Amino acid sequence: MMSSERYPLRQVILDDLTSHNKVALLLLLGVIMSAIATIWITHQTRLLIAEQGSLVQKHQKLESQYIHLQLEENSRSQKSRVEAVAEKFGLQPVKKEQEVILVE
Repeated sequence: MMSSERYPLRQVILDDLTSHNKVALLLLLGVIMSAIATIWITHQTRLLIAEQGSLVQKHQKLESQYIHLQLEENSRSQKSRVEAVAEKFGLQPVKKEQEVILVE
């Protein structure tokens, strides 16, 4: 016949874990902490990689603008050089009144 007496199973399991399996409990806690740390580090790494990609794009854009500005500076300095040589030969820019438009 079955006994009608019930054992407190939850209490028996907790007592067994805390009294006889302290090493296993510590190892389980270590595994859980390691898993949480791995997830957090992976998340932080992904955030940093995304930020790095954004910074690389900004750097490339600034590099392109810098090259464009250098080219513009060179072209403007060549124009002023041409104007200086033209003045040396006594040439002057054409004025609006001196322009002649031919219509066929």
